[in-house]
Amino acid sequence: MDLTNFLMKLIVLFFLTFSGFSITRAQCDADVREAFGGVSSITIYNTYITIGAIADAHVNEVYDATRVKELMGEQTSMLQSVIDMLSKCKVVKTDGLTADDVVYIKDLIACLESLKAEAQGLSDYAGSKSEDAQARYNSNRDKAWGQIKAILGLE
Repeated sequence: MDLTNFLMKLIVLFFLTFSGFSITRAQCDADVREAFGGVSSITIYNTYITIGAIADAHVNEVYDATRVKELMGEQTSMLQSVIDMLSKCKVVKTDGLTADDVVYIKDLIACLESLKAEAQGLSDYAGSKSEDAQARYNSNRDKAWGQIKAILGLE
């Protein structure tokens, strides 16, 4: 085998190898984006359901104010942690996030903030029974549901 043929075969091999990695990475990125969308959808929906179930348990005197405040404190802490993590991902990157990804993340953060405000409203209501806290809980619950419906594409 002469040197020219060897170099040509080597170049073709490198090309096929690296283009294969690009296709594999692109597929992996698409799979990761799909998984992220699924996990985030489940998270916002389940958080909404959890807060509502705890509110129902409080109204039906299953949970006292102390337990509700404890559970809502856990929810708000976890939500804030996720908000902080996602806030680092709000910039389009040539090797990562697209403009559509950034829009999705911003919408997701807004929804998480509404859920956090809903949880805080419930915590405040459990402790005070004030109409203001109840109104904050209800308005943030309605706002969060509207955002969840938009993110999940529900009617």
